[in-house]
Amino acid sequence: MTDQPHHTFNESDYQHLLDSMFVQQNEALWEKLRDQIAEENLVDELSKATAIQDKALIEKLIGLGIRPRNMAALTMYPLISVAYADGVLNIEERDLIMKMAQDWNMAPGDPAFEVMNHWLKDGPTAEGLAVWKEYITAVMSQMTPEQVADLKQSIMSRATAVATAVGDVLGRFGNRTTKSEDARLKEIEAVFP
Repeated sequence: MTDQPHHTFNESDYQHLLDSMFVQQNEALWEKLRDQIAEENLVDELSKATAIQDKALIEKLIGLGIRPRNMAALTMYPLISVAYADGVLNIEERDLIMKMAQDWNMAPGDPAFEVMNHWLKDGPTAEGLAVWKEYITAVMSQMTPEQVADLKQSIMSRATAVATAVGDVLGRFGNRTTKSEDARLKEIEAVFP
């Protein structure tokens, strides 16, 4: 029998061996912890930016793609919802929404513009509109009645302009909106006191 080289493990060697056995698991756990910390920081940042303390609502906003840097996109959600109320986004509606975004200093490349553009391409969802309603309700709870009235007037006038964009182009007489657009306008208006 030949003599095998004999190696004695010291404490350091043993630790390296254990670390190498669990390195993938450790990395996965560290990544999960980093993601959890980033998510908690995002919740805190968005809560501060919106002054909303309702964690469930903040998490819903995050699920919609809202971050502190792109919150301005939320002002556009009801307009996009009205534009898609009849199931189709018309060129006139899209152009008007893009002009309104420009008026709000949103430009291609800006986070808010990119989120809004994503909503324009994919269309709004019922869940998204429900989250927007919760958001507006929370925001209004921190406003004076005059501020709420101004907010309502601003949103409703822009939403109505989107609803009538195609009717204006086609020169319709009488009602320039569709029944589905009228229903969506009423749904949005119902959020306000």
